[in-house]
Amino acid sequence: MSNLHAQERHQRIMQLLRERGFMKTQALIAALGASGATVRRDLEALAAAGQIDRVHGGASPRSGDIRYLQRQRQEAPAKARLAAAALDLLRPGQTVYLDAGTTARAVARALKRRPELTRTLRVVTHGIDIAYDLNGECDLYVVGGEVYGSTYSLTGPDALRALERYRYDLFFVGCTSIDPERGPTNSNLTEAHQKAAIMARSAKSVLIADGHKWGAGDFAPFAHFGQLSAWVTDQATPEARAAFQEAGAEVLEAGPA
Repeated sequence: MSNLHAQERHQRIMQLLRERGFMKTQALIAALGASGATVRRDLEALAAAGQIDRVHGGASPRSGDIRYLQRQRQEAPAKARLAAAALDLLRPGQTVYLDAGTTARAVARALKRRPELTRTLRVVTHGIDIAYDLNGECDLYVVGGEVYGSTYSLTGPDALRALERYRYDLFFVGCTSIDPERGPTNSNLTEAHQKAAIMARSAKSVLIADGHKWGAGDFAPFAHFGQLSAWVTDQATPEARAAFQEAGAEVLEAGPA
């Protein structure tokens, strides 16, 4: 791994920290096969970017990057409202790509409650739990690849090759955060590449994200505002609304429960 570029090392560090929660600096040096000075510079860069915390001779992921099941429990009613609003954008017979992640899973669960619509759809996903939820509910395709535990998803080169075979009418995409300058971002570079590749093959891409994700950007941007057809959210500040609308994206605020 000594030949990895800085961006690739950063991605690997974040992957290791998410999987283990905390690692000593020496353990990261051994895992990456890079010099101590190089890894320490990488850790300093990630800490400065708000991705990690330097603690006890090592590092841990920033508390906002919490495990999947914890995120799934967070703000579940709000995610359900976003999912219900997103379904209003669907039309019978469409081919829909459903992203991985907790918000996308809320969409999958909402689809199960709309069988008259769902049974007409062709759904493609790389989300493991989403595939489980929709098994038997629609014409379902699962993109294979390497398992990424933080989002229960299938990613990597095999996944990219598989998804490139198809075209999609609508892509429901999630994000870690929304940078006011760079657009939606993700904490994992591989997942960001995958989202960008799906968007390139989709007639429309709809971002589904809580309003609190607006502000501080994350590690890897994957789209400009103008590449999105719409943003489904619970609330949008005037600044956020303007950024999307000026780029031609519709802003849809989900109603109260």
